[in-house]
Amino acid sequence: MVPMLLWMFFIFVAFISKLLLAITMCYLIFPSERTCDECDAETLSVRMGMGGRMLQKLLMGKLQRRWCPRCGWEGLTRTSDADVVPSNSVIAHHLSS
Repeated sequence: MVPMLLWMFFIFVAFISKLLLAITMCYLIFPSERTCDECDAETLSVRMGMGGRMLQKLLMGKLQRRWCPRCGWEGLTRTSDADVVPSNSVIAHHLSS
């Protein structure tokens, strides 16, 4: 029983922990601002393709594809809970009251 636990610990340390660290570092490489990297203009959210939507679900909605109308830059960005824009119905309800 003990040798089996040692092998499981070795496999975790040797492979799985490195994979988790690599995924985390790749995620942190993406910019976290909503502004363009090229010209500092405000960017717009763009709908992702099938692979992008699957990646977004895997990361619990923390990844977004954005496009800059001024210079044409397009890329992936990280999002936070503060970046979530309310839906149009919430905005319309807020403006009408």
